[in-house]
Amino acid sequence: METPLFSLAAAAVRQWPHETYTDRLSVFLDEQPHLLGFLFNLSEDFEEEEHEALLRTALLLNEGFAHAQLNVGLITEHHLQIAIDDVTAQLDDLTELLEEEAELDLDRMVRVARSPFVFEEMRTFLHTELQDGLPEDQVQRHNLLVLIDVLIGAFEEAVQLEPKKENE
Repeated sequence: METPLFSLAAAAVRQWPHETYTDRLSVFLDEQPHLLGFLFNLSEDFEEEEHEALLRTALLLNEGFAHAQLNVGLITEHHLQIAIDDVTAQLDDLTELLEEEAELDLDRMVRVARSPFVFEEMRTFLHTELQDGLPEDQVQRHNLLVLIDVLIGAFEEAVQLEPKKENE
């Protein structure tokens, strides 16, 4: 079951023409330089299509949080580090399983995710964004899904509970 907020946001992101996407990415870069810097630093670790899908997923999260009327402030390196620490602490057992070349347990990743429902929605979005689906390589698939959870966590950490003031 999809939430209307994320299904609306996903539909909007998928329908953006290239010009709209690049404009939104440019604005997002200005609004979230730490987050996009983090993602751009990962560009060599992923295929171009996977990296592009990660950027689109970040934009989807931004749209989804906006549709939910959640004010996401500047995502800082501190927010990213909290999310990374939290996600990696939950996934130590899964990493050990991967090192033993066992099959990646996606259901377990969902259960230990910071926000299981949002994680499942983003995983589905990422899967459909990649032309061939999620990578066959278990480690690469694991890395993409860990990053999705980190992105969700960074957005959650940066949510400001006080509404934006009209002059902001």
